[in-house]
Amino acid sequence: MRISVVVPFHNVERYIENCIRALLSQHYPQDCYEIILVDNDSTDGTAAIVRRYPRVRLLSEPKAGAYAARNRGVAESGGEIIAFTDSDCSPQEDWLQKIDEAMVDPVVAIVQGRRRFACESLGLSILSDYEAEKAAYAFSARTEEIYYGYTNNMAVRRGVFDRTGPFLELDRGADVILVHRVIAEYSCNAVRYSPDLCVRHLEVTSIWQWFRKMRIYGQSFRGYSKLVPSRPLGSRERLQVLRATIRRGGYSAAKSLLSIVLLSAGALYYELGRRWPTRNVVRSRSEERRVGKECRSRWAPEQ
Repeated sequence: MRISVVVPFHNVERYIENCIRALLSQHYPQDCYEIILVDNDSTDGTAAIVRRYPRVRLLSEPKAGAYAARNRGVAESGGEIIAFTDSDCSPQEDWLQKIDEAMVDPVVAIVQGRRRFACESLGLSILSDYEAEKAAYAFSARTEEIYYGYTNNMAVRRGVFDRTGPFLELDRGADVILVHRVIAEYSCNAVRYSPDLCVRHLEVTSIWQWFRKMRIYGQSFRGYSKLVPSRPLGSRERLQVLRATIRRGGYSAAKSLLSIVLLSAGALYYELGRRWPTRNVVRSRSEERRVGKECRSRWAPEQ
């Protein structure tokens, strides 16, 4: 088996069928990949929808948290590469093919791709362009502190995951921690960004939902920044990325002004999140070791 796709879900009746159909429609040999969906204690009809698709393997993880569900899926998978996306995402038809192509380079341990939104409105297209430019900048700068991770569009070599994983079973931010573990073990060169790997995030249908995401990401930063050497982009770096976005997109003066307004508001929401109380945050490296030891013990193969 070449690729195992692992998708956690919890009460996502609205999105799950789009996700499954996108995964089943991949332009990639069917005998070379498996699809594993992990029910994280859903109470709606999502699991029943999944059961309609015999090619999809359905697992259950009662412990709350998407990272616990991902760990369960990885433990039950058999692929050389583990591809992660979310149940509210729809990968492009060439997603797995592009993952395979990116992994041809043996130096690559983790590859992350582009995320688009549910629709291509003016505002969301600007935000999508900026996020793509930001990822291209962050993952090519060779500055460890600005690297980050997102499991709605990520692929990891199994050997690398076995060495640096499993995910810490936190509310948020364990994907960032995994990326930094990989960097510490291998180097920044082991983490790549490929804009050709594209998924559509169906949950984000308006700029207000994107602002909400920014606040959540700020809250997440409060937790994982205690465990890994991470920082957000500085003002000069953000300005550099914005200029590149405007230049690459050939924005008009009006569209450029709108991008400045939207991204300034997004930065404000992110900062509010960094100052907003969070729950279930790992607060020390000793606590990280404790949680990590628990995860490793739980998923270690029997001798």
